[in-house]
Amino acid sequence: MKKEMIMTEPLLRSKAAKKHPGWFRPALIILLLAAAGVVWYLSNIGTDSVPAKPEVSPTVSRIVETPEPQTARQRRETAYEKDLAAVQALVQQSALPEETRRQAAEQAAQMIREHQMELGLEAALTKAGYAPCFVLMQNDALTIAVSASEITAAQSAAILSLCLEHADVASENIRIMPGAL
Repeated sequence: MKKEMIMTEPLLRSKAAKKHPGWFRPALIILLLAAAGVVWYLSNIGTDSVPAKPEVSPTVSRIVETPEPQTARQRRETAYEKDLAAVQALVQQSALPEETRRQAAEQAAQMIREHQMELGLEAALTKAGYAPCFVLMQNDALTIAVSASEITAAQSAAILSLCLEHADVASENIRIMPGAL
């Protein structure tokens, strides 16, 4: 009888192996773990994942004004005022060496000249029909932004001519940017 059991046992194992190959158990475990993860995720949605809203007294109304986005001109003016104030503060510091204060005064004068040139050129371009426009002088280069999506060669030449009249900048340092506003 022992011989029969010994012989049937390998036959049973081979039938089980045919029914369930070696990849079946690991795949079943992975599938069960994935299902448990999905159930856990779905059961936790909306509990701790959403932060609590701060309580506000009903008698206090909070008005929050979002600032309007600044235009390029407004950003230029803000930067100009900030930079000029910083340079003027250097000029007024008596503790600094006289040479440093003199250089700061020259820098302030240069900033004022460039700013006045930008404003004058913008006025001339507006009068010539290129409004709205924006002029920026930086590092001895002049950038002119106009709202027109395309400009002709004649319009470009007219803008370049106005720039050369109002600014002491070489023509190769002048950029005209159509459609930039």
